[in-house]
Amino acid sequence: MYMQSIGVLGVLGFNVTLFFHELFTSFSLFTAIDMSKRLTREEWIEIVLISGERSNRVIAADFNARHPTRPPISHATVSKLLAKFRETGSVLDLPKCGRKKTVTNEETSVAVLASFSKSPQHSTRRMSLESGISRTSLRRILATHKWHPYKLQLLQHLNEDDPDRRTEFAEWAKQKLEQDPQFMEKIWFSDEANFYVSGEVNKQNHRYWSDTNPHWMDPSKTVGTTKVMVWCGIWGTTIVGPFFINGNLKATGYLKLLHDDVFPSLCTEAGTFPEFFQQDGAPPHYACQVRAFLDEQFPGKRIGRRGPVEWPPRSPDLTPLDFYLWGHLKAIVYGVKTRDVQHLKLRILDACADISPAVLLSVCEEWEKRVALTIQHNGQHIEHIL
Repeated sequence: MYMQSIGVLGVLGFNVTLFFHELFTSFSLFTAIDMSKRLTREEWIEIVLISGERSNRVIAADFNARHPTRPPISHATVSKLLAKFRETGSVLDLPKCGRKKTVTNEETSVAVLASFSKSPQHSTRRMSLESGISRTSLRRILATHKWHPYKLQLLQHLNEDDPDRRTEFAEWAKQKLEQDPQFMEKIWFSDEANFYVSGEVNKQNHRYWSDTNPHWMDPSKTVGTTKVMVWCGIWGTTIVGPFFINGNLKATGYLKLLHDDVFPSLCTEAGTFPEFFQQDGAPPHYACQVRAFLDEQFPGKRIGRRGPVEWPPRSPDLTPLDFYLWGHLKAIVYGVKTRDVQHLKLRILDACADISPAVLLSVCEEWEKRVALTIQHNGQHIEHIL
């Protein structure tokens, strides 16, 4: 059978010597059109041997009868194989073009990790240029050894007595949560933030490569030109606002905003109202007339600077507007280049309206987690360890 087939191959013009060389030395797989199961080297050679003068359909049927347990091949597979054999005298794939893969052996991996240990803020692009190793190989090595690109965290500096005040507030909140698991949903958190037409500080280009979180921090603040100030509140699963403030925030303007806009917007059909009101210690919040108004609305339950409940200064990691809302809104709003202030306001309104109660419920759970971590870390900032 095989000797007859060899004779047929000779009649067809095949290089028999080259064929036997490929028969015993090739180890590559030929990529066929029928991808249900790749043919082995021996199966490709078998198809060539049984081809003779028969049609591709007959050859395919013969091969399938010989191998009833494997997925059948098509006549197109046979046609492609024989055409390639006539053209090259081989069943091997041609060498692939393109950039040669970089070796990622142990020696190379050690060198790469050592380079990133020395310069952890270098990008993979820069390291690729310096080392001659492809970025794909660099990423593969880093991923294999569980190294991650940690983001820059922007934090405020704590004064000497701040940790004690943060711990005191967290312990008060923990006690309230033990008495009432739904306590967080009874607090009305509030804050203001600036949104810039030109965008904000881009932290996406700041990375620190390491196998452990380096807790990288920076006290930088957003800088911009054309801006709009936004007041917003979070009460349980409700977003209160946003309200836009013209110019700089002053005590008289803040009081007017609360009295004329903010509080009327919170009236509900059920007549429910928050139990506590929280604000930070910004000068307009601390004005006598503002405190008097809030103490009238929330007797004994104002959370703020020198309030019945003291709010710890420099604690954005404990208010959901800072640790969630502002970052979320800016990610959405700045996702499209804003044309002007009016366009910026519309995008802020839309982004607030799209926040679901389910998301805000998760924010409540996150706040409870942060309260516990603040106690655990003795009042130090926790944002960079979450």
